[in-house]
Amino acid sequence: MFSQFCIIQKITLLPMLSFKTFTDQWSKKVTRKAFSIKMLYAFVYPFSSGIVIYAGLMTFSVVVTNITGLLPQIARDLYEGQLNTAGSIFLWLFAFFFGGFFAGFCVEREKLRKWRYLHLLPLLVVMTLFILVGMSSEITGLHPVTFPSMVLFSIGIQNAMVSLTTSSLIKASQMTGVVNELGVDIAEIFHSEGEKRRLIQREALLRLIVMCSFLAGAMFSVAVFPALQTKIFFVPAGIIAGVIVHDIWRF
Repeated sequence: MFSQFCIIQKITLLPMLSFKTFTDQWSKKVTRKAFSIKMLYAFVYPFSSGIVIYAGLMTFSVVVTNITGLLPQIARDLYEGQLNTAGSIFLWLFAFFFGGFFAGFCVEREKLRKWRYLHLLPLLVVMTLFILVGMSSEITGLHPVTFPSMVLFSIGIQNAMVSLTTSSLIKASQMTGVVNELGVDIAEIFHSEGEKRRLIQREALLRLIVMCSFLAGAMFSVAVFPALQTKIFFVPAGIIAGVIVHDIWRF
């Protein structure tokens, strides 16, 4: 009787064990796929931002990939009573803010309304604006504040999109935070083990990719900008177009 009971229990447990094995394998497959997508974003977006930072600096004499350096300039202009200049910089700040707001609004609206591909609308806007900036040498009559605002709006969208799709793990142009968080990750690696250590190592790898990609994009911009001038903005426009096609194919 006991032997028969054991056989019955073994037969009963076999499907459960098989299902658990299948579930674990599927979970690992999904995890690997999600991580590979994060690696793609960790390379593509910072590379695009690296191109834009040097091209923007050479074209507009302004760092157009973040706004940290603009705040002291606003303080100086306000103190010296240069309200027009301070107002222009406030416009750039708002453009960066509105880029993040627009991207976040579209992503959340897609989740709420189940509108497929709505998250691609901000990327289409970024691609269009980069094309317009690339054509800026042929466009006249625009205020000199306009083009930096367009670029900052685009970078705000990029930062928000990559942050939303990677749970705030990756920043497309904020290298200060990336370097700081990489230091924290390395410290945690020395004090962790098992699955936790593996996850931290993955995060550290992504941040290394972000840094190297951003540097590679800036070096590419340094090498190519003298020949292309503002037309170099067509390159990040093409990169964003590739991201859009990839997302359509993936979904």
